[in-house]
Amino acid sequence: MNEEFKPSPDFVAKVMARVHAYETEKVSFVERFFWSRPLRYALAGGGTVFGILKAVPVF
Repeated sequence: MNEEFKPSPDFVAKVMARVHAYETEKVSFVERFFWSRPLRYALAGGGTVFGILKAVPVF
């Protein structure tokens, strides 16, 4: 037991990849869906269209 322990060079990268995989498993489908980029763009676009349609009668 006189030898020093030397971890592999990519030890931290491997551990962080496993931690990231574990953390992503905890996020539910609903949370991922509501935070997805296409849904946010669709909601922003829909709000813009409704805003324009509500502003049309004013002019």
